[in-house]
Amino acid sequence: GTRAKATVRSDKQEILHIAQEKYPAFGISHLCELLKEREGISVPKETLRRWLERPHKYHPKKKRMRRECSPCFGDLLQIDGSFDVWFGQERTCLMNIVDDATNIAQLHFEREETIVSACRCAWSWFQQYGVPKAFYADGCSDPDKEHNFFTMMCEVLGIRVIPAHSSQAKGRVERYNGVHQRRLIPLMKLDGVQDMESANKYLEQYVIAHNRTFSKPARNGNSHTPLPDWAKDIDDVCFVEVQRKINNDWTVCYKGKIYQIPPMSKRAPAVKKCTVKETLSGRISISYRDRSFPEVLPIHTVQN
Repeated sequence: GTRAKATVRSDKQEILHIAQEKYPAFGISHLCELLKEREGISVPKETLRRWLERPHKYHPKKKRMRRECSPCFGDLLQIDGSFDVWFGQERTCLMNIVDDATNIAQLHFEREETIVSACRCAWSWFQQYGVPKAFYADGCSDPDKEHNFFTMMCEVLGIRVIPAHSSQAKGRVERYNGVHQRRLIPLMKLDGVQDMESANKYLEQYVIAHNRTFSKPARNGNSHTPLPDWAKDIDDVCFVEVQRKINNDWTVCYKGKIYQIPPMSKRAPAVKKCTVKETLSGRISISYRDRSFPEVLPIHTVQN
């Protein structure tokens, strides 16, 4: 009995030394996971909490009713960006998609939270899981404005976009932003991640571990549909189309640049409207009547 107690005390001191010296920034649950995965040490969560003398965090009960989860995987995705000093010294944005039914996440680092970054994150989801039924998002949809890359992509693929007007409306994705701040930041610091390319590479394994820990089965299966066969590239679904005036010399002005299309006659164009299509990667094509001119390049930039 005395020898067993001495062994326990020895193991306890070794575990405490590793926990305090190597993993001081991690919460108890995450610390238990890391000790098991990286050190081969299994210790009960409450035992470790007692050894480290860390109190339970008190979370007062909220009075409002929590919205029930969607029944199917792919019924509703929540998308949001979270700014923090995730790695290195600069603030960057973690783009986060969370499935409402299963809590399965898709993550990607960007410099800023933009329509373009939302499109890239969504495209990664489509490639892995298929096309969902709806997105719950803020800043991506405005019914009073023309289509942007995100809303046009969703229209092309038949995805409903539901505007979220408060952080409470995106409760699940907001909560998991906090989970990533508590878990991902100290992990990348521990493992020496310092730049964007390395951080996005690091996310590949982190997301697998995160989904294994936090995801759950959907009640009624999967409602994703496969990407259409013609959608080979993000530009196939991610573009904007706007009407523009075509000038007498068969030129078109778009975003401060002038584009020349081949004259279809020696006279000025009979119809003064054409359609300009811009893809996410910046390729410009122009359609006039029954003809299309792909990959049109600017011939002049308009000076302010």
